[in-house]
Amino acid sequence: MLEIKKSAVALEPEEVMELERIITDHDLEGAFAFLKKSIYQKISRSQGDRLQSHLDSGGDPVEKFKSR
Repeated sequence: MLEIKKSAVALEPEEVMELERIITDHDLEGAFAFLKKSIYQKISRSQGDRLQSHLDSGGDPVEKFKSR
């Protein structure tokens, strides 16, 4: 799941041409495929190293409990 925040996506010239074709042809199936392939994957890759579960405390919970 993606982190909900502002993101910028750089498109290659070929992707801009594909986007223009999708808009011109009113291609709904192509639009979904483009979003999934070009946009979602780029955002997912950019966030890939930073995403963590909210349950990940970054340490051993047993040791934290013992120290208290």
